[in-house]
Amino acid sequence: MRRLCFRLSSLFGLTAFCIGICLTFSSSPLPAQSTYGSVTGSVTDPSGAPITGTQVTLTNLGTSEKRIQTTGDDGLYLFPNLLPGLYRIEVEKAGFNKYARPEVRVEVNQTSRIDVSLQIGNVSQVVEVTAETPGESVNSPGVHQLNRPTH
Repeated sequence: MRRLCFRLSSLFGLTAFCIGICLTFSSSPLPAQSTYGSVTGSVTDPSGAPITGTQVTLTNLGTSEKRIQTTGDDGLYLFPNLLPGLYRIEVEKAGFNKYARPEVRVEVNQTSRIDVSLQIGNVSQVVEVTAETPGESVNSPGVHQLNRPTH
């Protein structure tokens, strides 16, 4: 009788172990879903050279939350993990006209690219883009390319 109980418990334990192993290796990971979007881009001078140390401010028009980034040596900036909605972007650097775009739409799982060419001038002068930039195109899934304004 002891022998039979030992065999049954061993068989049960082995079966449970095999089922656990099968479940572990057969389940595929679920793709991550995000509820955020992002805004990225570059800041250049009229010749196309990147401008280092430019302040880029992104303001959520629904909550008034402001985020500030400074461009790196490559003139690039990135605002990750943004809630969907409308934002205002402002770009400024001493010796250049300030750039402002009142409405940038951020969508879930999308990256909007806004490249800015700052014009030489005074920060007190503001170049404001009031309409959608024509020719929006998608570079790759989830990345929107907005043509560089020529103001």
